[in-house]
Amino acid sequence: MGYPRQLPLFDVGRGSWNERMTPGEYAVHYSSFEKAAGGAPYCAVFGSLDEAETFARAEVARRPALRCTIYDYQGLVGAPLRDVRGSAFKAESEVSPRVRRWGGSVFFLGGIVLIAVDWVHDFRFSWPAMIGVRLAILGLILLVTEALVVLHRRLDRRRLGGTERV
Repeated sequence: MGYPRQLPLFDVGRGSWNERMTPGEYAVHYSSFEKAAGGAPYCAVFGSLDEAETFARAEVARRPALRCTIYDYQGLVGAPLRDVRGSAFKAESEVSPRVRRWGGSVFFLGGIVLIAVDWVHDFRFSWPAMIGVRLAILGLILLVTEALVVLHRRLDRRRLGGTERV
């Protein structure tokens, strides 16, 4: 088979992209869907992981706002094998680490302060404690999420080489 080859992400007659791959092939997906000749989103398929990584790095270097994600023939089962992001890539749907850290800290500490205010007044008001508990829980969720994201990235870098910024 000639590499790279382009596969539409979904072909009505033949199914999804990974159903048309064989073991040992790797697909490079783009963050913004590139249009194939037929106007459908596609992925580029390669015969080795090294070829796919080289291609992804070249594409990201050419267009810094792009993100290329590499999958094997099993498709979206499990985490992607590699994730190459350009220096200008910004995912629209992600909550930034800055928001998770600052927002989580403000909500958590603000909630603790409200609980403490109500506690000092023997819970006479009750509304500061009710609001404080909810804010503290939200803040804690954001802070724990950020801690897990940082931990996961560190483990990925050690194990696979993980996310790479070009």
